[in-house]
Amino acid sequence: MKRAGVAPLGLAAVACGALLAVAPLARADESSATRRAIAAREMDRPYTLAEVELGLLALPAADVCIRSATDCEQGEGSLAVGIHNLYRIGAFGIGAGINWATTLRSDAARGAPELKREHSRAYFIVEGQFRYYALRSADWEGWAGLTLGGVVVNDSWSVIEDREPYADTDFVGPRAVTLGTEGVSAGLAIGAEWSFASNWSVGGILRYSNWFFPESPPPLPTNDPASLSGRVDMIALSIALAYRIAL
Repeated sequence: MKRAGVAPLGLAAVACGALLAVAPLARADESSATRRAIAAREMDRPYTLAEVELGLLALPAADVCIRSATDCEQGEGSLAVGIHNLYRIGAFGIGAGINWATTLRSDAARGAPELKREHSRAYFIVEGQFRYYALRSADWEGWAGLTLGGVVVNDSWSVIEDREPYADTDFVGPRAVTLGTEGVSAGLAIGAEWSFASNWSVGGILRYSNWFFPESPPPLPTNDPASLSGRVDMIALSIALAYRIAL
């Protein structure tokens, strides 16, 4: 049983609304701080860059194991959002970012048919970033960089009573069983940015990372396994909206 989740669609709607909301702010952005940030970029002085990201995260070759360690499917696609903060000086940028991703599908999990068990998955990624801006002009910049950090995969299993509780049920506590698996993330990234207003830019980011998880992560007491193990290839494509802030 596979179906698109409501949560990812709502997350996408909120992110798109946030992107649209900044347009009038960009046109009215003529404060002294704005002028200082413009001057800092033009004169290669330090400034910071706050960035919001929306895109897709894919694990194209991963063995995603849902019902047992040997019952696996290949590939996974997720909706991802992120925030980044970088320190810029000249052609170099260094900083960190946080990304969240949630799977676009819900899978039937092992268990008694009357329980209607389902499995879903979410990702939490914290990474340090280093960028080198090789292409620089008044309106366009292109960069390449490195990322290094950690990733947590949360596998959740729920039954029909968790997803559709009875109206007279006074339920306290989690509505799903969750298993967290921690790993290390290391990768490469490239991107391009177009400055469409005084201190605003929009661009695209392509990332490739290797995720390293334990080869045999311990299962839950119910014998439900972690869906990912060993080395996993991750590819992410996203749109980023950034704002420059003077120091």
